[in-house]
Amino acid sequence: MDLTIISVTYQSCEYIDACILSIVAHTLNCTYEHLIVDNGSNDGTVELIERSYAHYVRLIKNPDNRGFAAANNQALKEAQGRYILFLNPDMQLQEGFLDALIKGMDAKPEVGLTSCKLLSFLNTPIDPLRPSKLPSLLPYLPALLKLRPFFCSVHPQFFYPEFDDNLEQDVEVVRGAFMLVRKEVLRQLGFAFDPRYFLLFEDIDLCREVKKLGYRIVYSPLVTCIDYFGRSFLKQTKPWKYLQMTRSFKVYVRKWHSPLHLIWLYLVIALGFLLRIPEWGLKKSFAALLFSK
Repeated sequence: MDLTIISVTYQSCEYIDACILSIVAHTLNCTYEHLIVDNGSNDGTVELIERSYAHYVRLIKNPDNRGFAAANNQALKEAQGRYILFLNPDMQLQEGFLDALIKGMDAKPEVGLTSCKLLSFLNTPIDPLRPSKLPSLLPYLPALLKLRPFFCSVHPQFFYPEFDDNLEQDVEVVRGAFMLVRKEVLRQLGFAFDPRYFLLFEDIDLCREVKKLGYRIVYSPLVTCIDYFGRSFLKQTKPWKYLQMTRSFKVYVRKWHSPLHLIWLYLVIALGFLLRIPEWGLKKSFAALLFSK
């Protein structure tokens, strides 16, 4: 089989159907399977998939939210494709065919990971959806201390200046919303995403792992997707989002930077949480501490 598409759903009822149909419409000659791992949705996601798309996808149902990395790793164990496409459920393929990306990677064995052109729901390219540079740690300091706007995706400092959306090019980091990866690369790593991450930073981590193995990461405009990014994430409370971002950030720093950075990082994260309690409220803040994973 050429391709295994893996999507992880959590409260994704409002957009998973459009995602599935767009895949069907934008695969021509490649043989593929679509594995969906649901992380304990209770909004009708599972029922919708079972009722309308049982012949198009294979559904794996988890009783609870095991996180993005764990769910993708779960599906990878059953994947049969030569290539693995990690595709978020709030994505809709708009132009081009997945066949073209597979053909391009077949012709260039040195390419380990390919991403596509991501557009906002207004059908325009925006910086947060574009490839970015590997992040440095300093910009996170004022963001954590509430001196600058808090961010959970890409800081403006990491954007490529004057990025050409219509040019195929090598990049450092792409969004986990659309990642086409050689299965051989993942076999060498032993996972789809490092299982230490629950949510966030796992895509940056995978890009670093792919580069470390000596493969190229390529942005290709041959396929275009609408990315309704962060739909499930936006439904969560601000304290929960802060805790998820900072916990994954600590995993990332511990893995890729000097452990000495963790000394200031733990202090800054705790102080940042305290500074936000007046805005969030005591009840929401401590509920997030007690119940977030």
